[in-house]
Formats: sequence, C-alpha cells, structure tokens
Amino acid sequence: MTHLTKTHRFAKIILCAGIIWLGAFQVSGQPTVISYASAAATVNPDAPAPEPLRRFAADTIKQLSANAPFTGWSAAKQIIEPLGPGTHSWLVTLSSGTSTSSAPLGYLIISATPDGDYKLVEYGLGENSLYAKPTLESGLAGLGLAKKTKSLPTVTPVYAGPVLAEWMVRAAGKSGPVHFIDALTGEQLPESLQSWNKQAASYVPPSSAAGSDQKSLAVAATTRHADLFDPYDNILWMAGEPIQTGADRFEELLANYKRLVFVTNGQERTYSIPLPIIGYQKWSAESQSSGEDAIYVLTGSDTAQRWIALDALKQSGKFVAYTD
Repeated sequence: MTHLTKTHRFAKIILCAGIIWLGAFQVSGQPTVISYASAAATVNPDAPAPEPLRRFAADTIKQLSANAPFTGWSAAKQIIEPLGPGTHSWLVTLSSGTSTSSAPLGYLIISATPDGDYKLVEYGLGENSLYAKPTLESGLAGLGLAKKTKSLPTVTPVYAGPVLAEWMVRAAGKSGPVHFIDALTGEQLPESLQSWNKQAASYVPPSSAAGSDQKSLAVAATTRHADLFDPYDNILWMAGEPIQTGADRFEELLANYKRLVFVTNGQERTYSIPLPIIGYQKWSAESQSSGEDAIYVLTGSDTAQRWIALDALKQSGKFVAYTD
C-alpha cells in the first residue's frame, strides 16, 4: 500500500512535515505573479473549451497513446472542463464505454500561458486519479456533506500547480463556509479562501513543459528505476539535503539514486506533501527549432500514477534522496 491510500496517516504526518520543512528551508526569491483574472471570478463549466486547447489536447493524447500504458487512450472519449477561477487551467478526462457506462482511463491538466500558448502540466491514469468522483464523495462525507444532506454543497475543482490540486467546497451556497479537499486523497486540508487566493495568484505554468508552440516533440517510453514506495516507510529523507535537479541532470541523478522524494515548501503553503519519484518520461525535441526537451517525473501509487512536469515541481519545493 502506498502513501496515497493511507489517508489518516497523511493527515497527521503531513502537517508535522510541513512545519519541519517550512522552518528549515527558505525559498530563494519570490515567484512571478501573472495578472490573470481574479481568483474570486466565476467559472462557467458549460462554456466550450477554446479550439486551440482542444487541438493541443488531441495531439497530446495521440502522442501518448503510441506507448504503454497509454495505448487505451487512442479511442477514448474526452471531456474538457475548467479548473477553478483565475488560473487558466483545464482538466481533460478520458474515459471508455457508453454514455451510461464508462470507465475512467486517465487525465491531462493543461494550463494557458500569458502569451496564449498551452502547456501540458501533468497527466496520469488509474481509478483513483486526480479529481476522481469517488474521492470527492468520500471527502464530502468526511465534511458531513453527503448526498443525503438537504442543501447540496457547491463544489469547484481548483488547480494552482501539481501540489495544489484541490476541491473548493461551499457548504451552503455563496454564503456558506468554505472548505478545501485534496483532489487526490479526499482529505480535508488546512486551507482557507485567503491562503488559496494567495497561492493561486502566484501560479506560473511550467516553461519547459511540452507546449502547443512546440510542433515536433517525440515521446519516449517511461523509464522506471524502482517500484512505487511510501515515503513514510522511512522518514530519514526529512533530514536530507536538497538535490539540484536540472533537466540536464535529472536522468543521471535518478539513475544514481533510484528513488527520490519531492517535498513541497513555500512561505504561503499551509501544508506539505512528499511525493515518491521512481521514473520519468521524456519528450524530446527533434531539432533546436522545435524547442527544449521536456521531462515528466513519475510518481503516485498503484491506483493513481502521475507524470508531472519537472519544471512545475521545481517551482514548488525540492528533491531529496530516499534510502532504506
């Protein structure tokens, strides 16, 4: 069992880890603030996705479906919906089957840049992937807001990077209290509307991720160096020194260490997350004019695998070695 399924353990330890790391590690510099729409703006979930976004999503799915474990994506149905107000991100959900009986196959998360391009921030697969409906239902039940309640809550999926994927829940319409639920575990988070708005305002799409402005990127098969593991099986990594993981060195470093732990930090964060890192997938440019190579690190659990843009994680924390 991996750390993503140990929800009670996650809730107790993650706050302690956050205190340790936020006190011991200072963030160098402040993130660039992009003047997107206000985080309090509304989102219309029924508005059609922009055509350039749809084309980029289709091209990305075609590229990924050429290799396992994404081969089942070639004939998948796609639903594109906005992720929260203000961050200009979208969730692309892939499923199979009929309209009355469909099985989830995976997802993409795409963010828009200030220049109007689109960046693939992360993608994944598994029955317990990000924003899975059963996880949301479990989280709502934990808040006492199950379906049987008289007043249904207002739920908005929000995203400000791979370590800030949450549901914003208003218990009783616009005037009700606001709660935040982790979009992967269903845990209630120590987040407020104020803390969320501060972090969302600083979200910057990863510059070195695969983008709509790069027309010739070849996707290689995923390279794995270890099996998925639970970072809490051995917490010595909490005292580890950060490892410099530039895109030009990441492949070599992971081949050497086999297993890494990514640890979130930041002055505005209200909780911390450790992610086990055991592999990567590389998107290679065919020529210099095609742009930079893009590295996506592999993390997650047996039921929720995630490939996250290396550049997106580097904005939000550090990597340390994991040892037995």
